[in-house]
Amino acid sequence: MPRMLITLSLGPVQSLIEAARRTRDLWGGSWLLSEVSRAAALALHQAHHGSLIFPCPQQPDVELTPLERPGDEANIANILRAEVTLPDAAAAAALCEQAKAAARARLIAIGAQARAGLTVELRTDVWQAQMGDLLEVFGAWVEIADGADGYQAASRRLGTTLAARKATRDFGAAVYTSSGLPKSSLDGALETVLPHPHARPERHPDRRKLALSRGEQLDALGVIKRCAGDVDRFTAYSRIAAEPWIETLATDHPATLAALNAAYEALVARQLATRVSGNQNLYGAMPYDAQLLYAFRLEAAMSGKGEDRPDDAQLTALRTLQAALRALPKAAGTPVPYAAILKADGDRMGKLLQRARSAEDSRAISRALHAFASSVREMVRAHRGHAVYAGGDDVLALVPLPHAVPCATALAVAFEDRLAPIASGLGVAEDERPTLSVGLGIGHLMEPLGSLRARAGVAEHLAKGDGTTASRNALAIVLGIRGGGELTWRARWDQRERFEALGDFTAAYRDNQLPSRVAYDLRAIHQRLEGLKRLGAPDATAQEAAMRRAEVARTLDRARTAGGGEPLGAAMQARILAQAGQQPLDLLADTLILARWLSARNAADLGDHGR
Repeated sequence: MPRMLITLSLGPVQSLIEAARRTRDLWGGSWLLSEVSRAAALALHQAHHGSLIFPCPQQPDVELTPLERPGDEANIANILRAEVTLPDAAAAAALCEQAKAAARARLIAIGAQARAGLTVELRTDVWQAQMGDLLEVFGAWVEIADGADGYQAASRRLGTTLAARKATRDFGAAVYTSSGLPKSSLDGALETVLPHPHARPERHPDRRKLALSRGEQLDALGVIKRCAGDVDRFTAYSRIAAEPWIETLATDHPATLAALNAAYEALVARQLATRVSGNQNLYGAMPYDAQLLYAFRLEAAMSGKGEDRPDDAQLTALRTLQAALRALPKAAGTPVPYAAILKADGDRMGKLLQRARSAEDSRAISRALHAFASSVREMVRAHRGHAVYAGGDDVLALVPLPHAVPCATALAVAFEDRLAPIASGLGVAEDERPTLSVGLGIGHLMEPLGSLRARAGVAEHLAKGDGTTASRNALAIVLGIRGGGELTWRARWDQRERFEALGDFTAAYRDNQLPSRVAYDLRAIHQRLEGLKRLGAPDATAQEAAMRRAEVARTLDRARTAGGGEPLGAAMQARILAQAGQQPLDLLADTLILARWLSARNAADLGDHGR
């Protein structure tokens, strides 16, 4: 019988992961995609033991067992591959259908579990119609020809065949719709499964369980995201943002932190807040979502209207927290309202996979990727963050500002170290070996989560580059300043000077050795000198360079450390002058502004932007 390569692609990623309004939606969607992929992989293994290539677990009967809650293990990526011996194409099609059925059965089981925990009666007809159409699973297969290059040729054809299958439209029965029903608030694609507000009490218990905002609607997938797994194991974006402040509070003001924890526990008891128990209890110093530590969130909770109006007991608990926050020592400040979403993807992985001469070569790549993914959560945890998704060469994580760049650097180094021996063994040239491009999207916690996630995606694309020789193998950062636009920064991992400068500037801001106005003074110099270029004088470039250095030197000579104290140190002046000679001043200004954000441990470090 012929040998065949089979692949499955599960999705759609857009609705399963990216459609999200809350951090919980990201967590739930990522776990759900991994679980349906896990079920499909287990079905392939059970039908043909030893056939799996992606994933390639050591103990598939154990490692592919369904998980009841998100844990610390690597996610199962949504692209599966297996090498099987089958009589014909019909048998391959049947195997694909078997794996698809297992994935859909797992989705339905998770949905039933999520729904069983609710007391409110959902729209059953809409639920059932949507559950049958939520998952897209595409399958493709090719025969492996005899000969030394049979596997490589089949692998190339398999990728092309899967792409063609994805581009082929299926025209099945239309999903049930009911005119007049509101659409889901997550992505507006499908109708709500929630009952009409008149059919449920204003303070029904499921409203908190579903984390519903006023007027928010959820389709079947949205309900699953909000209820599946253990909600306490998901870390909110607000808790990640507050982590640097809480770290400082735990060290410098432990009694005050204890008072905040006591006040927060009362809020949990009244369903106004949630605990945080996941990530190996990393956030045990204050194991709560931390949203109400921010004055604007606390005030909104206290002044809620309609369904959001607190009752007397809730209002008392909120006022207790407010009093505890007001009792904070002035030196403690308030938490930073910004954090980073990290999104990473491997470079040149397609080229590496094409070099595999056999299924065993592909399995070696798969094992290396799994080893990397299995280490991601611990690496992110070491930088006080929480990995949302780690499957193959894809990473999605939430990271506090001061730890964002070191975390991205550690991931890039670990990825390259894991893949380098495999690439070398397959004869890949050193400059063509896999690397990791990382994007950091930084934003205010009051921004919609969709915007924050999209910014991380933009940063990842920026890190990947435009296909030139300087593309890939880079870190890109997109900082969204609330009320102040966006700025971008990019450097390849081998541009050590740029990373060292960013690190030096960040440390200087953290130690109050660099005033924030220097960045804006440099930007003003850049704007003034742009006029000289527009004059078109023959020696404009030389004049501009000389004037730039003189203007920068004069600005630095007048600068004083944060708070108007001592003159700027000679070493820092020299560092800024050196950077001013290597890049445009507007880019240097952006680097300094970004460094200020990356140094922030409390809101005061960001001035007016920390409000």
